[in-house]
Amino acid sequence: MINLLYKWKLLIAQLFIIIGYGISIPGLWMMRENPSAFQLSWIFTTVTLAILLFFHKPFSLKFFLALLGVGVVGWVVEAIGTNTGLVFGSYSYGQSLGPKIWRTPFAMLINWMISVYMITMILRPKIVNIWRLGFAGALTMVIYDILLEPVAIRLDMWSWAGGSPPLQNYIAWFAVSFPLVMLLGKYTKGSENPIVPIVLICQLLFFGLLNVLIAFAGM
Repeated sequence: MINLLYKWKLLIAQLFIIIGYGISIPGLWMMRENPSAFQLSWIFTTVTLAILLFFHKPFSLKFFLALLGVGVVGWVVEAIGTNTGLVFGSYSYGQSLGPKIWRTPFAMLINWMISVYMITMILRPKIVNIWRLGFAGALTMVIYDILLEPVAIRLDMWSWAGGSPPLQNYIAWFAVSFPLVMLLGKYTKGSENPIVPIVLICQLLFFGLLNVLIAFAGM
């Protein structure tokens, strides 16, 4: 009975993620001239994090504190960066990511937690050495950011002073991600989460298709 209930919860969670990302693509296309409508995205992202945490096994206080630390460090670095331009380059956040503190959306804490967590969970079973894990994870984070940037700029998540992200941005992403992946990797060895592949695939398809629409369909 317990296994059956778990399977139903898993199915409902998977459908929620797939449908959520699925309807977002045509929805964003129809509302592309109204960036303020994109603010609902950070709510969906927060719910996604809650779902990921629910299905993470085994769940421990040390794991949660490490993940929270990833989010806090990521947010603090973003706050320093957006207020000084010294980390990633000169950029500012738009209205799409919701409420801000010190010109930095609270949603960035959630985004750092999700991205570092998913990449670490995907790589951890394949890479035993923690330093190699940090390097591979940081490199994957940079690739992830390259895919994300055009969509984020178009959806008014953030904008760059020069119009496009500088090389400094990607170097900083690598440098910041490296220790964060190592930190989380320490507490996710042997962990499992059946939702991670679904969320990651949906995100890759989501950003990939939106990049195509931006490049070839004038989104």
